[in-house]
Amino acid sequence: MKQLYYIFKVSLDKSFKETIRYRFNFIAEIVTLYIVFMAMFLGLKSFGVYMQVPSVVLDQTLEGFVAGYFVWTIILFSYSDIAYGITRDAMLGTLEQLSMAPIRLYKFLIIRAICNLLINLIASCLILIIIMFSTDYFLSINIIILIIGILGGIFSVFCIGLILGGLALIYKKIQSFLNIIQFVVLGLVIPGSSTSTLSYLIPFRPSILIIYKAMLNNYSLKDLSLQEILYMLLNTIIYLIIGIIIFNRCEKVAKKKGLLGQY
Repeated sequence: MKQLYYIFKVSLDKSFKETIRYRFNFIAEIVTLYIVFMAMFLGLKSFGVYMQVPSVVLDQTLEGFVAGYFVWTIILFSYSDIAYGITRDAMLGTLEQLSMAPIRLYKFLIIRAICNLLINLIASCLILIIIMFSTDYFLSINIIILIIGILGGIFSVFCIGLILGGLALIYKKIQSFLNIIQFVVLGLVIPGSSTSTLSYLIPFRPSILIIYKAMLNNYSLKDLSLQEILYMLLNTIIYLIIGIIIFNRCEKVAKKKGLLGQY
């Protein structure tokens, strides 16, 4: 436990120092995501006006799009950090050293992802604030519900990161596949009223439903049911276990083929 705490402390300190040191990249990332959003938002709005969509329906769609983009940035940052982190470690030659550490490699990656999540949440919130002022769509933000929804389900997103990280251990360059996953995730965050059993089987979806209810329907803490919490926790635990199993399997293959020490 003391080792995990030390790794968390060092990783968190490293994340903040890297953000400050490379602040231009941090700002550029926010600006890029903002430009991408505005391009899609204005395109969707123009299409809605051209198709003569009723203003009430169009406003609800655009409001949902703002909330969906916020969730998308969180998911994007969370899973890509693990995959890109492994690729970066392989290029720097530190991956093999990390694999020989006293703790398992997947534990180190999850701890580092949690530390980076704290930075990424700042970026996502800044993007959301800028977007709301730019579009004049101000969402209801219940901080407690957002924290419960994000932290309660983010480990299911780490599952995606661990699977992609496992592939990166073996195949090294998977950037093209990561780009494809970005668009797949867009389908995951589309707001909808569906609460079928199937929707709860999708990674992070129970958390997304809670976040949307908070942001779009003024959902408060007293409205949060025990069933919703259980669905969210079961979803994140099951997918985290799946991610760890697949990553460990990929790590064994990479070690067997001697791929950890080369890029």
